Amino acid sequence: MAGARPAAPRYKSAPYRSRAVRDPRGVLADFGVTLPEGKALRVWDSTAEVRYLVIPERPAGTDGLSEDELAALVTRDSMIGAGLVRAPEAAA
Repeated sequence: MAGARPAAPRYKSAPYRSRAVRDPRGVLADFGVTLPEGKALRVWDSTAEVRYLVIPERPAGTDGLSEDELAALVTRDSMIGAGLVRAPEAAA
């Protein structure tokens, strides 16, 4: 193919990736997602193809569960934002 190479999608660009790490709340706000100030937010920038934003939220009915019991509720989909954590009764 002759000529300039097409620009990579925005989410693959170095400036966008840097901003996602530096200002994750701002990036989410660009998508219309606003989180409460007290909500923890962590970003794992693993590759130009994969990026995880994990927003921890304790599921209802889990107040008495240990850390191991809580971990059993987490699925791959819930970690990448494609699903919710399992209900405590579903993990039993």
